[in-house]
Amino acid sequence: MAKKRRESRKQGATRRPVRSAITELKVEKPDEGPEEWFLQQVEDTYTRLAPVDATVPTAIPGSTFRASRSPARGEAALARPAKSMWRDVLSAYRKRKASAVRRTRVAIGITPPAPAIPGERNWRPLGPKIVLEGQTVGENPVAGRVSGIAVAPGGNLLFVATAAGGVFRSDDTGTSWISCMDGFDVDPTDFASASLACGAIAIDTDDPKRIYVGTGEGDTHTMFQHRIVNALPAYRGIGPIRSDDGGQTWHTEPTEPGSPDLAGDAFFALAVDTRDRENVVGATTLGLYQRVAAGDAGFHWVRRRTGVFSDIVLTSSGSTTRFFAARWGGGIFHSTQGDNWMSTGTRFPTTNVGRVSIGVQGDNPSLVYAFVSDTSGNVQGLYRIDAMSGAWRSVANVPSVLHGQGDYNLTIAVDPNDDNIVYLGGDHMGSSPWAGSVWRCRVRRQGTGYRIFDSEQIGTHAHADVHKLVHSPGFSEELWCGCDGGLFLNRDPAGSGQFASRNDGLSCLCSNFLAQHPTDPNILMTGLQDNGTAHTENGPTWKHVSWGDGGYCLINWNQPDRVMVFMNGTILISSSGGASHTAWSDQVNFGWATMTQPIVSPPYNPSNPSEADIVAAAAGEDVWFTDDFGKNWNSSFSLSTGELVFALAFAAPERIYAGTTSGRVYRADRSGNQWLVTRIDDVASGPLGLAGLITDISVDWADPNGDSVYLCFGGLGDDRRVWYFDGTAWEPRHGTSVAARLLDVEHNALVVDRVLPNNIYVGADIGVWHSADFGASWNPLQNGLPDAPVFDLQMHPTQRLLRAATHGRGIYEIRVD
Repeated sequence: MAKKRRESRKQGATRRPVRSAITELKVEKPDEGPEEWFLQQVEDTYTRLAPVDATVPTAIPGSTFRASRSPARGEAALARPAKSMWRDVLSAYRKRKASAVRRTRVAIGITPPAPAIPGERNWRPLGPKIVLEGQTVGENPVAGRVSGIAVAPGGNLLFVATAAGGVFRSDDTGTSWISCMDGFDVDPTDFASASLACGAIAIDTDDPKRIYVGTGEGDTHTMFQHRIVNALPAYRGIGPIRSDDGGQTWHTEPTEPGSPDLAGDAFFALAVDTRDRENVVGATTLGLYQRVAAGDAGFHWVRRRTGVFSDIVLTSSGSTTRFFAARWGGGIFHSTQGDNWMSTGTRFPTTNVGRVSIGVQGDNPSLVYAFVSDTSGNVQGLYRIDAMSGAWRSVANVPSVLHGQGDYNLTIAVDPNDDNIVYLGGDHMGSSPWAGSVWRCRVRRQGTGYRIFDSEQIGTHAHADVHKLVHSPGFSEELWCGCDGGLFLNRDPAGSGQFASRNDGLSCLCSNFLAQHPTDPNILMTGLQDNGTAHTENGPTWKHVSWGDGGYCLINWNQPDRVMVFMNGTILISSSGGASHTAWSDQVNFGWATMTQPIVSPPYNPSNPSEADIVAAAAGEDVWFTDDFGKNWNSSFSLSTGELVFALAFAAPERIYAGTTSGRVYRADRSGNQWLVTRIDDVASGPLGLAGLITDISVDWADPNGDSVYLCFGGLGDDRRVWYFDGTAWEPRHGTSVAARLLDVEHNALVVDRVLPNNIYVGADIGVWHSADFGASWNPLQNGLPDAPVFDLQMHPTQRLLRAATHGRGIYEIRVD
């Protein structure tokens, strides 16, 4: 399936850009949905890094995987990380941060730990704390991807787990939010709170200060499985973590020796025993795990059943309590304690079964609904059982909740006071603007089964890609929806109610790239995963201005009203600042080879303002140029080697560097309308010693001739992440001593300070790192930055500000002086 999608996208590419005036900005969402983003992200993260003279692994026999970086090698193009890789990297990062914090605090006379150090440089958030006019019917405000919801009795206190931004808490029914995982510098040696990738959350309803979180996002499980068989996906977890004080501090909890370690895997759901809050069961990508006492060692997690379990719920009434668990591929199981499990009922479907989600009433241990997707991600069926020894009965007339994304979006909720009302959540509504698919279904008995006699789509005012539907405990009038656009609340779901945004302060947006006004640092743009492009002119409240999945964005540094943004294979162009949905006057489609294709301009040079109109855009093997900011484009050079251009950087208007997905580097020099392209990674005097995905290139501003550059690598398998080319030869600049080196984790963005070019900054999947000695030594630039992946780094051209786009917590900045 992944192969077919990737090939169809490549076949759609063209060497001639297609231009059109924009008449309708709400771009149709492709059938591939989020897989277009996540699958490429995984390959970027786990492309094998290896010395250029190393033996290249051959293709794996029988593999259907076709790597876009090295198609003939298939899965052999990808590294096979250890399951503990992410936890090990986080641990190393925490130790490095702890060392840096201790040195700084001793220097300024501060002994108590603090998230931000008074008198020192600290990162500060720029938002978006919310994005107005989002991708829903009615253009409701949106936030980032919500993967789990836990509501305390009464509905005022609630917690949400987000896919890459950690846990957030609200004490006022979602009117405002605070992050629960920004205390990462309180104890830098405890890296539990660094795992901001979350898949599940549950609380003790009698004491909601007790919170359990399953790190690693289960919803993306099969997307990663399509690309990498039995390998670690990007941003999986470090296992379960726990808070006893409402999210102020966190503690890791180990896996029992003998049970597979949950580090490197993911959670779908958690259920807390209402009789004993220490008894918790988790549905994970490795099976069913139970939290059990471990003597003086506290608690650990024991695997009770193998397989992928996509849901776990608990019901209790009187002396009867039951856990119910759903296994991906078929089967519902129940247990009274969480240790011994037996199959629930008979005649549950066994063919064409994909992901399964469970719906119950909290006080009815005899009633269970199972919402089932098929192996293609469409609706397989809805089933109901009313007694544990009875048979599952099919519920007929299920609406079109899914459009091929049931592996990513599948959820069900039962009205807590009416077992004949169920709510089904899926992907999108099937028409622009591709809002949330949430259906209210009224069920009645028909013959030997059940039938939905009335169904209505009620999710259009929420965002697409619905992950969780949850009622406030026992309260039919409050239905919560967690989706790719954040959190929404419907106060009359059984009647005429519509979902309303509860996203103000839920700062968990997945920023990809950013653009900034050349003189006014308050004006910014950012491309967002599944939330288009957002714009701000002042402050943390941003406005949605373009649809789809947002990528690179570019503001003309001479005429800032001229703007470009990349969206799903298309460049949109505005001459009025790009500050609204109607600000775009033109679009150009170069084809869609990689999810986000670079758009760059020459460096800021106010003495020659015409240079601001020069733009280069990469599309697969081709690099396109315009001298008039997008009115006319020329295909200046094409590699024609099967590799894809992933990074671009101008040294001057007549010179540009390109880095590819396979580790090659090219310099292109223009003379008139002709470009001379020279490959430079293989120079005989000192070739680039590493092959893999080049994620970014930055010019060495200490070289006035523009002959020297730095680059950084994504992928996995080598800690030599930054390399330097002096115009003649390459050498690694990842740190000369073990104590001052970069980590073996994907590095995504690179900046060289134009004023003080001995200072280099690199953004990685864990941290922003700073070198003050041309890459000889590196330290984390840690104060106040959440441990979310950093996808983009930029220095403001006229202010001494370094900006970071984090994939899960929005935009941050720090002064570099």
